[in-house]
Amino acid sequence: MTIQKREIFNQVINFFWSILCIAPIFWFWFDEGINNIYFYLFLGVALLIGALPPKILDALTLSPYKNFYERLGVKFIRKFVQNGDVINSIDNAGGNVFTKRKGQLKTYLKTIAMYERYHWICLTFFLLTTLYCFVSGHIKFGILILIANILYNFCPILLQQYNMIRLKKLLND
Repeated sequence: MTIQKREIFNQVINFFWSILCIAPIFWFWFDEGINNIYFYLFLGVALLIGALPPKILDALTLSPYKNFYERLGVKFIRKFVQNGDVINSIDNAGGNVFTKRKGQLKTYLKTIAMYERYHWICLTFFLLTTLYCFVSGHIKFGILILIANILYNFCPILLQQYNMIRLKKLLND
């Protein structure tokens, strides 16, 4: 598969998960109205989380051991994501990122950190919205947004933390 086709497949996967998981939160705030002060408060808190120094976000790493993440099913999650096992199984033309030179690995670590930061921002916004839904009696929306948060943010955070451990081990070898 050419790199261009690989990127198209990756974007299709990215688009699918984004539409599927952002739809409930968009729908809720569309119905609730973005003139609601809580929308801006939750967005502000989420952006503050995104502005935390890397050392604080690193402290949120659930475990320093890759087998912890494997027990949580990160290898299963990895199958269905951008640059995941499904894309790589079609054709290995793009190569395995973990076999690249150390300079590329260091650059990729920064990319992983950026992805993780994005998902922490989204996780915070989704979580605060979920709590608001439950408190304000929008139980169905709360459940939908909670499920979306797990799929769209919690699982990718686990995957990014797992990948970070694996890459750092490769860099130290």
